[in-house]
Amino acid sequence: MGWLIVLFDLPVTTKRERRLATGFRNDLLDEGYLMLQYSVYAKCAVTLDKKESFIKRLELIGPDTGNIQCIFITDAQWGESIFLHSTRKKSHRSIKNFTNPSEQLQFW
Repeated sequence: MGWLIVLFDLPVTTKRERRLATGFRNDLLDEGYLMLQYSVYAKCAVTLDKKESFIKRLELIGPDTGNIQCIFITDAQWGESIFLHSTRKKSHRSIKNFTNPSEQLQFW
């Protein structure tokens, strides 16, 4: 089991490009991806075949402009993630215990 991480940089200069970028983000959410950051999404892939099917689906729903990158990491690597969040002071960051989304997927 692992996680497919989708990172993208899409142009938003024209109205059409903004519409395509927004549509892609909404499609990712509809497909069950978790939004980690505004242009970084992740989805649990139970098998390598599932990962491949997710990538094929991304090829279909991805806009024809910009860059989309997919990275696959194991569940163990995902579990070692460290989440840094900012506090009220902009210059100070602290480490927060990351709640592993895989805990929500216990039925797998």
